[in-house]
Amino acid sequence: MPLLTARSLTKVYDSGSLRVEALRGVDLEFEAGELVVLLGPSGSGKSTLLHLLGGLDRATSGSIVYRDHDLCDADERSLTEFRREHVGFVFQFYNLIPTLTARENVQLVTELALRDGRRRTAIRQPMDALDALKLVGLEGRADHFPSQLSGGEQQRVAIARAVAKRPELLF
Repeated sequence: MPLLTARSLTKVYDSGSLRVEALRGVDLEFEAGELVVLLGPSGSGKSTLLHLLGGLDRATSGSIVYRDHDLCDADERSLTEFRREHVGFVFQFYNLIPTLTARENVQLVTELALRDGRRRTAIRQPMDALDALKLVGLEGRADHFPSQLSGGEQQRVAIARAVAKRPELLF
């Protein structure tokens, strides 16, 4: 059984008289442990697809099924739980909190993952923030703020933050 399946997925943006079809009838399946790379020119729908699959946005039509849960029919609370429990995101612009250190930026996500859900269940307990920073070679920069880190280091903090909660899906 696939971990994540999309069928006939479409996303249309309407802006007055302008109609943009960002995705048209996308079908795909992801197996657990599979590594997939999306390639395409700017404006081809890569980010739109990732936002839909990660539960950050809603499809215009089609279906997205994670295990046996239909994400297109899910309410906002269910989508929030899906993202918190199962998905890690590495955003294009990192989205680090400037007033928190690298360690605190990673720790915040692991604390949110524990809130409500994983504390009660035994699934994939999050990593220690320093262990996640070690994975990306930043243990020596753990107490630095984003403004004290290079762009590449900030990107690695964002990666550490995403993997620290041990997600089943990493976008």
